[in-house]
Amino acid sequence: MSVYKPKGKPHYHYDFQFKGRRYYGSTGCSTLRAAETYERRERHAAANPTNLRPPITVNEAASLYQDHVELLPSWPTIRYMLTELIAGLGPSKLLSEVTDRDLQIYFANRRNGRSNASVNREIENARSLWRRAQRSKYDVGEMPDWALLLLKVPKKPPRELQQIEEDKLMLALRNDVVDAVDFLLKSGWRRAEVLGLRWADVNLPAKSAVTCIKGGDFVSRPLTTALVEIIARQPHAETEEGKPFVFTYLCQKSRDKRRKGQRYPLTPTALRRPWAAALEGAKVDSFRLHDLRHTRGTRIVRATGSLAAAKEALKHKRIETTLRYAHVLDEDVRNALEASETGAPKSRHSPDQLNEDKRKA
Repeated sequence: MSVYKPKGKPHYHYDFQFKGRRYYGSTGCSTLRAAETYERRERHAAANPTNLRPPITVNEAASLYQDHVELLPSWPTIRYMLTELIAGLGPSKLLSEVTDRDLQIYFANRRNGRSNASVNREIENARSLWRRAQRSKYDVGEMPDWALLLLKVPKKPPRELQQIEEDKLMLALRNDVVDAVDFLLKSGWRRAEVLGLRWADVNLPAKSAVTCIKGGDFVSRPLTTALVEIIARQPHAETEEGKPFVFTYLCQKSRDKRRKGQRYPLTPTALRRPWAAALEGAKVDSFRLHDLRHTRGTRIVRATGSLAAAKEALKHKRIETTLRYAHVLDEDVRNALEASETGAPKSRHSPDQLNEDKRKA
């Protein structure tokens, strides 16, 4: 009998086995019926161990996710999104208590001044946090419908910087950041790779560098002569952090611990204002910093006709990502079609051919 009352004890106890494991203890109940109900719940919990997963708060889940991603190149952006998510949902709120409606309201507020694509990146980051907690055996409740939360983003061909725009943009950029932007354009690397490049990662005689790409993998990158020249002329600036980074900037105004005229490692935040000013000065519209990478990909495909070459140069993991540059090959297809028309024999059903056939008949 799995429910019994020990001699001299006021409460019933339970004792049973499930899949070779023993479950036993006091029910805390003084009546047999209540004790049997308690024992049934224990049996159900033993058969469904997911119901025993410990709860986890939004703040705790963010810390758990941080342990997984803080070494990625994109960690500064992820950290910003996690900070906003914690503040928006509440640090002490349990993930199991967060409803789809809570998330809809939060991300609707995030749309203020942000593009749908930017909000979608925050949604995908939140989804990764939830899944990390779930895989770590925490109680996340019913998984939110992430697909329903994602916003519509129109698909557009990659924006390519035209040569005249490039010339104007480079002239409009501040002297201390123009080399970093030129490197972004000439290399096609992601922003995090360029700004995170350290002197220890570079081998100029071998014309190569080691970078951390999206996903956290380290790869060896070949350097062209132009890229070697850009790196070689960078000052080995003394900064508070030492001098490990290749690309630095001159502080324009003393603020907090930053001092005017001192060099500091170039960050996305430090680059944002001079980049925006250069776009306005050069009158280049609808162009993002990431479009420099798109421009390089487009130029590679146009020059080589090879999507595979572009995939390797841009370090895409899937060829489907590189296919966005396939529109560059449209001109080749158009030329092929026109060439086939120029040399094609006349149709058997042309008026001249029909008259000739009638005459012979």
